[in-house]
Amino acid sequence: MRKRTNALRRRYQRTLNNDELRENRKNQYIAGKKVQAAIRKENINSWKHYCNTTSPSNPWNEAYKLVSGKTRNTTMLTTLQKSDGSKTANIRQTMKFMTRQLIPEDSAHDDTEHHINIRRLTEQPIETTGDRDFTQD
Repeated sequence: MRKRTNALRRRYQRTLNNDELRENRKNQYIAGKKVQAAIRKENINSWKHYCNTTSPSNPWNEAYKLVSGKTRNTTMLTTLQKSDGSKTANIRQTMKFMTRQLIPEDSAHDDTEHHINIRRLTEQPIETTGDRDFTQD
């Protein structure tokens, strides 16, 4: 809104030859300023309302945290669009869809020689000197 109001002001100031057009643009600029002032007033009223609804007994309440930038926004998973155009309906479906998309299937028939060796090495127990058995403690 500020950009729009500034543009109206510049347009009004640049109009010098045509008095009727200048007056029309002046009225548009004044109307834009009134809207901008109303938005500013509502922002202030909203902030005052927010500060009044929080607990006055604690000086380190939400208003202080919000002003100092110490609030944390928790990430809320929303729906995701599937490849067929449909969307997930809830968090469980969203998580399943994400894991299917981000974690590839681990099938042995697609392995290269390098992967076959890695699978073989992971199945062999590792024995090193100084190994001790786990105890309850």
